[in-house]
Amino acid sequence: MEPLRISKRSQALLDRGRDNPLLHALIRTFGSQYSDANPSGVINCGLAENSLMLEWLTAFFEKNLKLEPTDFTYGDIKLLSFQAPSLTLRTAGTSLVGSTRIFAALGPFYTSYFAPITPVLPQHLICANGLTPMLDALATALCDPGELILIPTPYYNSFPDDLSGKARVEVLNGIVPDGAHGELGEIAALEETMQAHTKSGGAKVRAVLVTNPHNPLGFVYRREILEAYARFAEKWDLYLIVDEIYALSIYESDLPAVPFTSILNVDVASLGVNPARIIQLYGMSKDFGANGFRVGVMVVQHNPLLHGAISAGGMLLKIGSPVDALWSSLLTSPNLPLYLTLNQAALSSAYKFTTTWLTSHSIPFRPAHSGHFVLIDLRAFLPTSSKTDLEGELALLAKFVSEGVYLGPGFSYGVKTKGFFRLTFSIRRELLEIGMARIERVLGLQASVRGKAGEN
Repeated sequence: MEPLRISKRSQALLDRGRDNPLLHALIRTFGSQYSDANPSGVINCGLAENSLMLEWLTAFFEKNLKLEPTDFTYGDIKLLSFQAPSLTLRTAGTSLVGSTRIFAALGPFYTSYFAPITPVLPQHLICANGLTPMLDALATALCDPGELILIPTPYYNSFPDDLSGKARVEVLNGIVPDGAHGELGEIAALEETMQAHTKSGGAKVRAVLVTNPHNPLGFVYRREILEAYARFAEKWDLYLIVDEIYALSIYESDLPAVPFTSILNVDVASLGVNPARIIQLYGMSKDFGANGFRVGVMVVQHNPLLHGAISAGGMLLKIGSPVDALWSSLLTSPNLPLYLTLNQAALSSAYKFTTTWLTSHSIPFRPAHSGHFVLIDLRAFLPTSSKTDLEGELALLAKFVSEGVYLGPGFSYGVKTKGFFRLTFSIRRELLEIGMARIERVLGLQASVRGKAGEN
């Protein structure tokens, strides 16, 4: 009996997944994850998850969950009025894009840690059940199907799927040469990309998307580079989307400290840039070690039409009341500064432990001082029998997973040179050590970490 028909767009998603080696590796990883009950399972040293503060967060949330009667309903629906020149927009359903409670928590939090030039008010905020659905909603609001969003390479490897899965928006790769990342040369490279794309008559580019701090390179953009990005967006009539999901995961390392500057702290109007172009993204997943809680936040302060367009689909984005209550409790807690300090110290310790191990094996890596990972250079270990470097990278990825450890392959992040992998160091130390032991085994290195007894 033949299967019943599904939509063409669903079939296209299935077809794309069928040919995706990264997806195959992730299916194997998630299908048999390491645990005490499954010690031969795969250690996930590739996805950006921060488990370093798990005990602290568990104790805090178990003690501080407090639910209100409205948490068992659709929430405290109200009307907000958005004012702009020649526009007054009234929209119902603030509870669908965030409760009064979480808006009250986020405003002072942004003031303290992002130093916005314009205070972040409830009418500037949209909350969603993760940044993946937020990006889907944003792409739908900014672009028509087939249009493009420019992203400098390398970048977070789920951006293409987040933007294209439902919204059918594609990524235009802005190839940044080695040595230009985080410098004015990065903007120059994007200028060349836009000029070539315009000359070719390609589809319309609607926005440029930047991650600060950077994923997967782990650096922080200086203020003057953010200003250059704003001017670039104005010149090419683009929205500037800045994903700041790792804003508070900056730690002491072997790199000179660069203070984090939020795009909300850049006076773009004084640069001749329309502030309606600026969109800031944040969330709970990374700085608060809670990928599974699914909370994403968007700040759009000077574009009520865009805010209203996304809010109109708020029922598809709504976060659960318990998660709303839990994050709000931490954001408003006097213990928040302590948590952030402890988390940054834990990240610094894990980074130093990991880079010391890499150095002991003479494995090159790109120094970092933000995020949960380090980009490592395994070109020397690519199979010599491979016909291409990409084939070699895929073969090494498959061997890692077969031996029980997953690392993020560089090709999936748009890393130009094949043979690089993203290694996450913010998982629990005992799991990291087991993962390291398995990496040593795959690469034929002398064992230097034991993990649990019997790993080596």
